Amino acid sequence: MRNGNSIAIPKAWVKRPLNILTLVSLSLVSLFFVARLIWRFSGSNQWELVQEKNGVKVYSLKAPGLDVEQVKGIVRVRSTLAGIVKFMQDPDVCNDIGCYESKMVDRVDDQLQYFSFRYHYPFPFHAREFVVRAQFYQNPHTKEVFLEYAAAPDKVPPNDCCFRITDMNNTWRFTPLENGQVEIEYTVNMNDGGFVPDLLLNMKRPQVMFAILPRLQGLLDKEKYQGAKFDFIKEK
Repeated sequence: MRNGNSIAIPKAWVKRPLNILTLVSLSLVSLFFVARLIWRFSGSNQWELVQEKNGVKVYSLKAPGLDVEQVKGIVRVRSTLAGIVKFMQDPDVCNDIGCYESKMVDRVDDQLQYFSFRYHYPFPFHAREFVVRAQFYQNPHTKEVFLEYAAAPDKVPPNDCCFRITDMNNTWRFTPLENGQVEIEYTVNMNDGGFVPDLLLNMKRPQVMFAILPRLQGLLDKEKYQGAKFDFIKEK
């Protein structure tokens, strides 16, 4: 129908693209949730090699029912066990690996301490604050040293600066080998929280392993870790 120079567009012509757009949007949302469910309940619950480079092997483990994968990195260094423990208890290490505002909250003894530190996260995510319990053990038979970093979010009052991590159970294992070598195994088992996409975390964590682990030898070679001694550590 004409009205002057204008042409009236039938309502059905307008509604048809809107209906198609709505149908496509609903289909994409449905596919997203289906894909999420498939991913969540998938997984072999076994460690699988992701990549090996620069002397570092990185593995991932997808557990059914969880969205975020565990990641494990393995590297070999030359060091004493006590030197590595001294390094792991040094708050200044944050200056070398990218965290900041690191401090010891409480030192119970040589085998149990509480630390806090922070990490910047890329925009638009908030910085993360970690308050952790660091517990050291040594197997008296194999001389292997085990370090557990577990979240202890209530150890210090909340801080508005950051999102505090509440779900964390990361571990380090230091296995003495021959010729003064030690195999270091670092396992990340945590949830960053705060709506960081699982896909992003699963992509970034292997990259973090390859960024940090090859640098350990140079850091352990620092003079302040040489000659370290602990009563609970027996060298092989």
